[in-house]
Amino acid sequence: MKDSSVQMGRVLEAASALIVHYGFDKTTMEDIARKAGMSKSALYLIWSSKDRLLSALLAYEMKRLLADFSVRLEADPDGGQIANLVRHSLLALKNNPLMAALYTRDSRTLGDFVSHQDVSRYTSRIMLGVTSTAQMQAAGLLQSGIRPEVMAYVFSIVAMGFIHIQSIVPTAEAPPLEEVADAISHLMQHGFAGSSEHSAAGKQAISSLMDHAVRQYDEELSKARRSYEQ
Repeated sequence: MKDSSVQMGRVLEAASALIVHYGFDKTTMEDIARKAGMSKSALYLIWSSKDRLLSALLAYEMKRLLADFSVRLEADPDGGQIANLVRHSLLALKNNPLMAALYTRDSRTLGDFVSHQDVSRYTSRIMLGVTSTAQMQAAGLLQSGIRPEVMAYVFSIVAMGFIHIQSIVPTAEAPPLEEVADAISHLMQHGFAGSSEHSAAGKQAISSLMDHAVRQYDEELSKARRSYEQ
């Protein structure tokens, strides 16, 4: 089991690097097999198509993004406050090129996959969703005067702009990423924060959702591993 998990991880790492660099459409299964140090036939024993491999890769990268976000969150004593939650989630998203491409439905990177596959099960977990927003409102960490559906939608707009702006404004003209994240954090704190200054409830709400998501992605990857081991 350990050997198959290691080999799968090596394949997914190879696929991620190639797809981010060349794009999904231009990356072949042979390219991925070669970079992973295995034969193409062995690769097809794990995933019968490139679409199936990409689905597993998205689960793999989503777990990585959630782990990055969790580390940032736990290291920050005030990580559960809305300003810092948004800041950490944006930086974690920006730190994962494949997830950023998925969130913005970047067809250059992901090709036709984003148009014929339901990617909402991934993108809905990248930023604060309606459930976690409502929980944070109940805990006093977010203002209660705005419906959670509307507030979650606004958070998605902010995330989309944060990731997509690089396609409009040249990198050389853009301010440092950390400063931009700090400015958005400031905006969230003064525009949406509730009366509570305790972040524990915010951390708990997000952590429980992340734990549930990670278990689902683990199961997706386990199915591929079990299929390979048979």
